[in-house]
Amino acid sequence: MSTKTASIISSVVTALLVLVVVILFGFGGIVLLNGFMDASAAVNTGFACLGITLVLCPILAWVLAKTFISKFKWNSILAVFLSILVSTLLGVGMGFASTFIMAIVAEIMWR
Repeated sequence: MSTKTASIISSVVTALLVLVVVILFGFGGIVLLNGFMDASAAVNTGFACLGITLVLCPILAWVLAKTFISKFKWNSILAVFLSILVSTLLGVGMGFASTFIMAIVAEIMWR
């Protein structure tokens, strides 16, 4: 498998997995902010963070797969699997952080 094919596979699979994570954390943030009167600024801030997550994680997967194969001479399958795993875990962490950012912004706006 060539470096470009492995990078594309890694990027697409990561984008799909991170999309699921972003949707889950988006709905979680909406449910979290259900009791606040004017939570639109907090929701917009959280969705902006989730959008950044959705863009950055597949780019990271692309770069990681390319680096693992070309620079470190890893097996293509191992490089793709590891880059998907790392990028998806980063997406979960960023989604979790965006949920906290939503709550913090809503609390600041409420006071």
